[in-house]
Amino acid sequence: MTNNKYIKTNYSVVIDVAKSSQDVFDHLIHDVSKFWPEELEGECSKLNDEFVFRTGDAHYSKNKVVELIPNEKVVWLVTDSIRKTDSYSWTGTKMIFEITPKGGNTELKFTYDGVVFEDECNRLSRICDFVIKENLYNLITNEK
Repeated sequence: MTNNKYIKTNYSVVIDVAKSSQDVFDHLIHDVSKFWPEELEGECSKLNDEFVFRTGDAHYSKNKVVELIPNEKVVWLVTDSIRKTDSYSWTGTKMIFEITPKGGNTELKFTYDGVVFEDECNRLSRICDFVIKENLYNLITNEK
């Protein structure tokens, strides 16, 4: 990729599940390796936990849990990252999970708040939609 410019973006995706806030929160802190598409190393269940996402040698992201409010919110901060194929780094990006009770259901809002190459905004939205609307939704609702 040549002449790529970083842009700040804030992309959100929302799902509504027929589960309690506690159930949703538990999946977010205990089952990350079951819905996140990259290999997980480390723990991400407590405030200040540090963990790494990896896809072989080509993709690396070190993260830290910087906010954790039980049954309400989880925030990960990317503290170091690299995609070796094009030297793309999204260090400083926040991954925000907000949990809100809605009647007997729970709304989960995921927000990617950070940088992306300007020509990859559509790719980012497809990835976020896949991870949250498919992987995480299916995990929470026990669908295969």
